[in-house]
Amino acid sequence: MSSTISLPTCSCCHRPIMPNDKCVKFNCPDCGGDLIWRCQSCREAARNYTCTSCNVSGP
Repeated sequence: MSSTISLPTCSCCHRPIMPNDKCVKFNCPDCGGDLIWRCQSCREAARNYTCTSCNVSGP
């Protein structure tokens, strides 16, 4: 039987986040609905993310 693994993607750059990457995940600070993933590169560069539920954005 073959199975596939779905990797989360960075909410800023949309690249897949690998298991050992130094990333963060948190719920949207405004609506609390979406899970925001940020890779180390985007965090260090303070790139903006956008919540897909409420369209709030932040660094």
